[in-house]
Amino acid sequence: MNRQGPAQPVWENLDKGSQSKVKDNELDNQGNNVETLKANVCLRGGKWYFEVKLVSSGKIHIGWCTEKHSDSQKGGIGSDTESWAYDGTSQRAFGGREGTNTRYGTYWNQGDVIGVLADFEARTISYYSNGRDLGVAFSNVPASEGLYPAITLTRRQKVSVNLGAKAFQYPMQDIFPDVFGLSLSMSKTQLDELNKMFEKYKGAGVSLGESTEDEDVIRGQGVMDYSAALNVTDDDDPALLIVSWKLGVNHGKCWEFTREEFVNGWAIMGCSKLTDMIKRVETWKKEIENPTKFKQFYNYCFDYLKEERKILGMEEAVTVWGMLKMDKRWPLMEKWLAFATQRKAISRDTWRLFLTFTEQYPKDISTYDAEGCWPSMIDDFVNSELEKQKK
Repeated sequence: MNRQGPAQPVWENLDKGSQSKVKDNELDNQGNNVETLKANVCLRGGKWYFEVKLVSSGKIHIGWCTEKHSDSQKGGIGSDTESWAYDGTSQRAFGGREGTNTRYGTYWNQGDVIGVLADFEARTISYYSNGRDLGVAFSNVPASEGLYPAITLTRRQKVSVNLGAKAFQYPMQDIFPDVFGLSLSMSKTQLDELNKMFEKYKGAGVSLGESTEDEDVIRGQGVMDYSAALNVTDDDDPALLIVSWKLGVNHGKCWEFTREEFVNGWAIMGCSKLTDMIKRVETWKKEIENPTKFKQFYNYCFDYLKEERKILGMEEAVTVWGMLKMDKRWPLMEKWLAFATQRKAISRDTWRLFLTFTEQYPKDISTYDAEGCWPSMIDDFVNSELEKQKK
């Protein structure tokens, strides 16, 4: 899923024998060495934000790292290709796969609040200083491996971090309505409600032998019952696909939810009751009317449905195109389907580029650029249609 970790993440020292102390989200390096701390929450999709208040104003690296990051050389985050950092004392952004080391941001002072935004959809990392946008610091940031919030403190440096357990001093929701804090802002009672709901629908599958008690998953009849509870009764309704997309379901099996995906996913959305979930689904349906959001959802559908395969069966692809109402988006869809159903399967690249193809040629394919590096399936379709027009 997009977020993996406890409801309230904690900061962990990367080094044994560290002299950094963590108390009430204050990170305090009481020693003389460079020390790095990492929060135990991993992110792979969506938009995520946290704030760091500078209790001191010395050399501090603020950013993200992958699981592979090692601070064995004591350079802190940003010193290798597995981490990304901003330091206001040097006014530089550095690190990452592209070896970034560039002038960035403004000089910071004690008491400043540094906002940190990771946008996995745009694959960028940006920073804010007391609410002022400093711009994109890093691009082409890898998402699939997962990123962890990380901070490096040089000797005697101290910060206070808010991962979202309390209101942000400079909230991002007005700028990015779909950005989230890393802490789940739900009470224990609400989380208990979500777990009880999960148990209810998990039990429906267990009772029919579609899963076992040991498998902490909702599947089969449980998914059908949950769909009905969400008022999803039409086979052509993409609502369950949209829910899976928004909850970050990606464990390799479609039409099922793990406990972590279901409980954490809905907790991030702030929904613990069916009535709230139903309202949220209706909002999400309207959201995909936006072309950018639709493309993100469209691309997700292939990765979700292919499971562990590299291709998607054509029958399944046709079903999904129907659910997505592609015939209303592209007037040539009927001709495409007549052609596509002669094939057994479709690849990931062809699936994705097909949507781009419909956008570039919304009504007429007579101006099709055969040198445009389109997949062979699209080339063959255009050639077939143009030949028919000549007859």
